[in-house]
Amino acid sequence: MKPVKILTVVLLLVNFAFPATQEKYCSTHYYIVEPIKLMPILLKHYRELNLTPEQKEEIKKLIHTIKTKIIPLDKRINFLTEKVRRDMLTLDNKILVEGEMRVLANLKVERSLYNYICIQTLKRILTKSQFLKLLEIYKNQ
Repeated sequence: MKPVKILTVVLLLVNFAFPATQEKYCSTHYYIVEPIKLMPILLKHYRELNLTPEQKEEIKKLIHTIKTKIIPLDKRINFLTEKVRRDMLTLDNKILVEGEMRVLANLKVERSLYNYICIQTLKRILTKSQFLKLLEIYKNQ
């Protein structure tokens, strides 16, 4: 094989095994399904929703609670994603790689459930009309 072809193959393998730190993750990187991101919409349009001081306080607590759970979870997902990608290229042990993939999938399910919990908690905090308005804003984004 010519040196240029070898270099090209090596560069392709490195690119797939070790994603650039600058790389933007796809929207499902942390999730098992496409997330429904209502919180950013709520934070951007909170005035339109006429939140009460109590609602604002509950939402603030929700954000804090969810963030403390998902930040370490996201770090584990990032680490394991890179490990699985690397191991797919370097290991001949299908059972080990499959096990890592199952752990990664479970982490993404857990992360997706936090999205679900956030939505359900917002449903509880907001009035029905506020929640419907939030959904309307979300759909029109």
